[in-house]
Amino acid sequence: MEYMDDMEFITKVKEAWTNPEIQALARRCFHKKFNCTPVIMEKVCASGRKCFHDIHYLFETEAGCPIPADACPINCVVSNFAICGIGEELCPCGVNCPRRIGECIVFTVKYKVRVWFEYFDSTCNCLEVGMASECFTRELAVPVEDIDGGCVLCNPEAVDLCIRRINLDCIRAVVVPRPEGFPRNFSPFAIELTVEKEFFALESGRSIICIPTCAKECIDLPYPISPGECIPFERESKCNDFCQETDLEPGRCAQCPPPQP
Repeated sequence: MEYMDDMEFITKVKEAWTNPEIQALARRCFHKKFNCTPVIMEKVCASGRKCFHDIHYLFETEAGCPIPADACPINCVVSNFAICGIGEELCPCGVNCPRRIGECIVFTVKYKVRVWFEYFDSTCNCLEVGMASECFTRELAVPVEDIDGGCVLCNPEAVDLCIRRINLDCIRAVVVPRPEGFPRNFSPFAIELTVEKEFFALESGRSIICIPTCAKECIDLPYPISPGECIPFERESKCNDFCQETDLEPGRCAQCPPPQP
């Protein structure tokens, strides 16, 4: 929720920055000399996104039987997804928590894949539906790029990692002969699964940031008003040519053609 509030604030700042009046003031300021005022603020240091296709193999049904040679997958779903070390999800023994390594944010995910398939059961001489499932754990690396030079951190270890799942789905399931590399005591057939995963990763921290400030007054302030003085209410006229009349000269603009001032 805090991250979403930060994103809303950033969006509002961007909207304000695109305001024509703000842009005009900024251009006038940048044309003059300005100083850098260092402040410490929360900043997004780096971000990136990456898609992955993981291929898994299921050799047994839920009942512990070998996958039938004539199995025909009819549905495949991914569930129980978790990112280890994010939120309330703890890192199992031997699994590293999310971390920045070089130009990547590295983390571990786990999920369960279930597949339903049809096959011909010779014992009852009819078409049946079977199911196979297994849990998988994968370590992934999302390349990230520094944003505006990255961060200058007083405490380099004090960074926060935000990892969000953009897409997660089982996009393919097919029965194949046992691939080379698996032990010969495995079932002769397996269900080959393709799981598509896409992630967005972000690194942030309290960084030293330069706030440009004008060396001299760069915004033309209105002429100071004396106590008691009232500035007339005015709006800029959108007409270049016009006829003007007052209550003292009614009908002036009823002439043809109407006279100009």
